[in-house]
Amino acid sequence: MSIPGLHLTQIGSGDFLLDPSRSLNIRDKDSLIDAVTAHLMQMRAVRLYYDLSDLGLIDPLYYSWLDALARAAHIINVEMICIRMQPTAAFALARFLDGLPVFKTALEIQDWQK
Repeated sequence: MSIPGLHLTQIGSGDFLLDPSRSLNIRDKDSLIDAVTAHLMQMRAVRLYYDLSDLGLIDPLYYSWLDALARAAHIINVEMICIRMQPTAAFALARFLDGLPVFKTALEIQDWQK
């Protein structure tokens, strides 16, 4: 499934990979979250892997997007795991984050599935 700025692919039974592109407009997060969660519900998803490999920095605005998506996924009983986070993005996130994020993290999909 392709959503403007996002590519959602089923990678296993109940597992989906979400790849954001550089054209992702997170200012329209409500409609993006509606589209993603509707598709996940229709496909009976269990896990959503969010690929952060192309993101060198996570600022408060982008974190707000990740947090909202993870909370929406949690409501429909889908676990969100951010994978391939770059060290610079992790450092930036740690600088302004007060508590633990709603989403989980792993280096790769295989690391989470162990």
